[in-house]
This record gives sequence, C-alpha cells and structure tokens, in this order.
Amino acid sequence: MSFYARFADHYEAVFPFQEETYAFLRGSFPPGTGRILDAGCGTGHYCGRLAADGFLAIGIDLDPEMIRVATARYPAAEFHRMDILDAGSLPPGLDAAFCIGNTAAHLAPAESVRLAAGIRGVLAPGGVWIVQVVNWDFILGRAAFQFPPKVMAGAGVTFHREYRDISEAGLSFLTRLTAGEQTLFEGKIRLYPCRSSDYIRLHEGQGFRLRGHFGNFTRAPFRPEVYSGSVFVFEKI
Repeated sequence: MSFYARFADHYEAVFPFQEETYAFLRGSFPPGTGRILDAGCGTGHYCGRLAADGFLAIGIDLDPEMIRVATARYPAAEFHRMDILDAGSLPPGLDAAFCIGNTAAHLAPAESVRLAAGIRGVLAPGGVWIVQVVNWDFILGRAAFQFPPKVMAGAGVTFHREYRDISEAGLSFLTRLTAGEQTLFEGKIRLYPCRSSDYIRLHEGQGFRLRGHFGNFTRAPFRPEVYSGSVFVFEKI
C-alpha cells in the first residue's frame, strides 16, 4: 500500500482546510466561474466547500483511498480516480483549475509540460490555473532540508518531513507520522524541484500568462531567498 493510501485517514488532521487558502482560490477565479477542477484533490475538502457554495467542483486524485474518503465525506462534489497527467481528457470548458499542496512537485519536467498542456486544453478562454509548491529557489543549493515537526494536538499525532539528496535533478522526500514514541507509518518518494523562473517559462511556452506570483495564500510578495511557498496564478491566453 502506498504512503498516500495509508495517509488518507490522517490527511485532514495534518493538512486541514484553511480559510485563507479558500479565500485565495475564490478571489483568483474569473467572474462567472462555474466549473472548477482540483488536480490532486486528496480527501477533497476544498471541493466539498466549493460544492457547498454552489460551484460544480471536480476532484481528481490517483490514490483510491483518497478518492474513497473524499466521496464519502463530500458527496455534493464530483470525484474521479485519475492521474493528474490525464486531466486533458476531461470535458473542456473549465473556468478554473488548481493544484496545491506541492502536488506538482511529484512531476518530472516532461510531465509538468504535459500537465500544463492538458490543463490549458480543458480551460475555457481566460480560464485560471493556480499552482502552489514550496519555494524551490530557497531549497535548491542545500544538501538537505528538514521542516519543523507539525504537531496536531487534537489528533495526538506529529508529522515529520525532510528533503535529502537535493539536486536540480530531484530529491528524496521522507515523511513520518508518529503518535508519541510510536511510528504510525513512514514513506519515501521522489520529488522534482523547479525554480520559479523555469516554471513560469514552462507555462508561458504552453499558452499561459502569469497573473500573479505570491509567497503564500495571503498574497504576500514572493521572495526567492525566503523560506515560503510559491503560488502561481496563470491565465489561459
């Protein structure tokens, strides 16, 4: 069973719904938005809120456990087990799409091109594509990087994350969830860092223009030398 399958039941405790994230998404959608895609939806809480607010929310995720949990918790939204690389096979006419939580970092460079092309193909003219990853400009150049432990007091668990063997070509992402001295599970996967300037060029080459680039979901300015997120808002042209 994959790390993400084992993680499904803990996902919302570790990565809870954030009002500021939702406000950022809503504030970035074009006027008249109706259909929205969450590419890499996890357990679907943003789709669930969008559906509750009257949008046609579609969530896709490759992991069957994530989709199982999402479908059970948020029946008003639409969920499909699907690789985000196949997003271009969805019916066209989406008004907006987003991929957050560093999901896009799981894609090798050629796969990132495929995702951008697929999303552009299903967006309506003027449609918006929002992508959030970590600030790779800050991470690259280091041999390793350890995140502060994330303690979920109410859930009684702590989430540990670390990057090792960092290079321009990729890195190892180590994760561990603990309850006291007990390790509930741990995993290791490959991620592919991409400097922000390269990511912007990639999307411009696929028919997008950059509407905004921020350091977090409060729309703080992006600063490459500061540990932060990296949030891109692209528009289909």
